[in-house]
Amino acid sequence: MTLNVFELGRERPDTLAAISDQATLTYGELAARCERVRRSFSSRGFLEPGRTLALVARRSLKSLESLLVCMAEGVPVVCFGERVPASERAELAARAGALFVVTPDAEAHEHVRAEPSGHGVEQTRADVPSLDDLDPRRPLAIVPTSGTTGRSKLVVLSRAAFTASARASAANLPLSERDRWLLCLPLSHVGGLSIVTRSLLAGSAIALFEPAPGGLLADLGGLARALERSQATLVSLVPTLLDALLERDDFRPPESLRAVLLGGAGASPELIARAAARGLRVLTTYGLTEACSQVTTTPFGTIPPTRGGIVSAGRALSGVELRIGGDERIQVRGPTLATSLLDEPLPLTADGWLVTDDLGRLDEQGELYVQGRASDRIVTGGENVDPLPVEACLARDPSVAAACVFGVPDTRFGELVACALVLGPGFDAERVQSRLARELAPAARPRRVAVLAELPLTASGKLHRARTRALATPALTSWADLPLRAEETPI
Repeated sequence: MTLNVFELGRERPDTLAAISDQATLTYGELAARCERVRRSFSSRGFLEPGRTLALVARRSLKSLESLLVCMAEGVPVVCFGERVPASERAELAARAGALFVVTPDAEAHEHVRAEPSGHGVEQTRADVPSLDDLDPRRPLAIVPTSGTTGRSKLVVLSRAAFTASARASAANLPLSERDRWLLCLPLSHVGGLSIVTRSLLAGSAIALFEPAPGGLLADLGGLARALERSQATLVSLVPTLLDALLERDDFRPPESLRAVLLGGAGASPELIARAAARGLRVLTTYGLTEACSQVTTTPFGTIPPTRGGIVSAGRALSGVELRIGGDERIQVRGPTLATSLLDEPLPLTADGWLVTDDLGRLDEQGELYVQGRASDRIVTGGENVDPLPVEACLARDPSVAAACVFGVPDTRFGELVACALVLGPGFDAERVQSRLARELAPAARPRRVAVLAELPLTASGKLHRARTRALATPALTSWADLPLRAEETPI
């Protein structure tokens, strides 16, 4: 298949392509709308060959059309969410070499000019191939992602990387023109972009859901209705979203839904069990922007196993190599890897393995168990403690609604293990401590604890560890004092 919407419009004019609140379109109709956008963009100088175009993208037809035109024309895109401040958008656009930041709305495509830094991916006009012969090594997208220093990394992903990733995904989870993948993840993330490329290459449909201004967690009813209304066959979610959906008494998964891809964070065994009880087939997955989304996924038709309280993130997809380094970091190699990072080197070994910041273990069957981030690892008294297994142990108590584990400085041990808890009914500090003593090594047991009303989340629904640590640290206390503190109003 192809990433060119105009080719799909010619080859499959009557095949369903896009579903939204505004319209339901075939590929022929979508290509016609994209042609009008192409002419508008071309007349305004947005489609300068080889020059990155910055898009403020919503999960809407207008944004999808803008993205598809750029894909067809071979113009790399860098996408931002609407909540990204204009100053930050301008800075990132300049670093990516974008001349324009395009803001699609319901009426027209408006734009503001950006000042490129000169560090973006560029080609001279003479080097740009024809539309029928786009070099697969050309950048398709430059994706911002958080960096360890606080400055966003800009990850350059080629057309070949997106194609290889889509084919690897389809080898495990085949798509057909009957499929409808609900796009509720942001197009500014590689997970959202990958839904578009997988659907294009399969000639299947994209169902668009733009949540209310409060975000997905504030519009769960809308998300549930979108799944039903579009008769989605697939959806990608993070565990927080799936958990919140399952909490709703009125949530009834549509019969059309054949799989939920669950990634972005670790899932608890209880969440997987609850989903199965509601008739949902959950495929856990591990991925990262530098590897163009999925690296591992649960084999379709199987249930993810659990080891040590941690749910498997699946097995390496076809064509993707996976290993664990001597420092326990997950390493990845294969055709889905990023071409480069702008402004900093891509962390590759001499033989081409991407060294991630994630810690993990592989079992005899090739199942990957993600232990957390190396940068989140706590070193206490010379012992290494990874937060995820401790959080999994805490979450197994029915009265712990949510948990975040982190380290705090200590003059004697270097760091102490601490945790922030959201409490449910019937909380008993002694019972939780007894569980920790039974299931964890002494060094891994939290010595300090804080009670919060809720754990801060990122825009995509993942746990915001840094913000949780900052909020919880001033409220940390001993377990002995916790019952008194728990009766007070949580922070």
